[in-house]
Amino acid sequence: MIYVMSDLHGCHELFRRMLRKIEFSDQDDLYILGDFVDRGDTPVPLLLDCMERINVYPLLGNHEVIMMLCIDGLPAEATPANIMQFYTPQGLEYYSAWMQNGGLITMNQFLALKPPRRAELLAYLHEFRAYEELTMPDGRKFVLTHSGIEGFDPALPLSSYPVEAFINTRPMQNDRFYEDKTLIFGHTPTLTYPQMHGKAEVLFTDTYINIDCGAVFHEAGGKLACLRLDDMEVFYV
Repeated sequence: MIYVMSDLHGCHELFRRMLRKIEFSDQDDLYILGDFVDRGDTPVPLLLDCMERINVYPLLGNHEVIMMLCIDGLPAEATPANIMQFYTPQGLEYYSAWMQNGGLITMNQFLALKPPRRAELLAYLHEFRAYEELTMPDGRKFVLTHSGIEGFDPALPLSSYPVEAFINTRPMQNDRFYEDKTLIFGHTPTLTYPQMHGKAEVLFTDTYINIDCGAVFHEAGGKLACLRLDDMEVFYV
């Protein structure tokens, strides 16, 4: 079976509950559409868990991009107490932006790792793909990104877009994408769409599916959603 999740935002236990619910096994594949980190309680344990799973395929989210800008090049002696001294003025701007978007817990957990483990995790982050294309045995086709496709042109190959086109856009209700394949993304919690009336459910349209149901906002009604592509069944925890 092939599954898709998005925007876990450090909700490691919620992720583990979902894996138990779908009875995820070594014979299955799981695509996670970015934003593993920030805001939730356990972003780094979540990353390390996924890093050890050969059948979990990570895509790049905007939170991973800002994380890498802030941790790439940090020396082994960096700690939460002295980290500011290692940044250039540009680096400090990135760091400030990351902190404003829930990055403190991720940074602290990253710096708590021993240097070899930090390097291993950073190398893993650099492996994240910006998009994925899938064709199911029955011929159905899917394109997976973190946030949609900014400046969409059906004639333009995915390889021609900049990475930013896949991680920062927010498609609207009436936006249309491919006619012969379905775009799946997260990034924008579905409960923020007017047509959802505050419901945290997967949003299906004619040409796209948004699967971000606000997992990290669980106490406010958000949910973690998982879509099984084989039969399009949706699971929630």
